[in-house]
Amino acid sequence: KEIEALLAADGKRRYEYFIHRVCATRKVWGLYADGWASLGDDDEKQKLILFWPHEVFATRFRTEAWQAYVPKAIELDAFLTRWIPGMKLEGVGPAIFPVGSGSAVLVTLEDLDANLRHELSEVHGEDV
Repeated sequence: KEIEALLAADGKRRYEYFIHRVCATRKVWGLYADGWASLGDDDEKQKLILFWPHEVFATRFRTEAWQAYVPKAIELDAFLTRWIPGMKLEGVGPAIFPVGSGSAVLVTLEDLDANLRHELSEVHGEDV
């Protein structure tokens, strides 16, 4: 029931869940097959890498064009210290918690980084 409710939830609710869940489990999930699942290309304004809060949501997104991809975890520490800075350098953005219809929450890397660090600090009591 929780999975279905989250898949039907609006972007704000999915993003809040993403931040909370990722900080609780210390894992960000993506889909991988000879590269990370992404939207857009060099001809479009920005390439976006897809991220989920849990393996089950990444798995549920694997339809048609995404069948060759498998869920893969990224440790939160690596996400904060390597991924976000690397994505900034490459001009790649995050597409957070896309659902079956393809709608994802679009945020800046700066906001994503700040929200994750705030959650870790305020809720989990960690120095970040």
